[in-house]
Amino acid sequence: MSFLACPREKELAALLALGHWPHACSAELEAHVAACHACRARVAITQAFRAEREQAIPEPRLEPSGVLWWRAQLRRRNTAMERLSRPLLGAHIFAVVVALAAAGAYLGFELCHGATWFGDLSRALHFTALLPPALQNSPIAGIAMVLLVALATLAGGVVLYRASDR
Repeated sequence: MSFLACPREKELAALLALGHWPHACSAELEAHVAACHACRARVAITQAFRAEREQAIPEPRLEPSGVLWWRAQLRRRNTAMERLSRPLLGAHIFAVVVALAAAGAYLGFELCHGATWFGDLSRALHFTALLPPALQNSPIAGIAMVLLVALATLAGGVVLYRASDR
């Protein structure tokens, strides 16, 4: 770096920055650059950096228009399918909740009104063996079995729902 600045340095810097060197400059400036060591060095360094940058940055590769059109159509179709599937998912969740509520209400009604068929069924299938020993002979065993079966059914439904998404 020199402490003495060339009087034409700003003019040359502007032409180099805009990429107008040497095509859009005056003959007088070209003669000055040929005579001035600082300006000649600035031109050489700028052109070297520009050449390296052009080699380092490859041309962008554009894809064929058919591929771009196909991707746009696919994206539009996927967006439409997502929009349509939202209400269906809500309807499915609502139907499962209503069915579980109805089954729970029915089983609760049956258990409250002395239904013995569920206790007989759970003893015949040995469901009570799944309960802790303290609960196996208690009156809560029927309710615990209902909850256990409901939990197993819910877990199976979740597994099937997750498998259907893939």
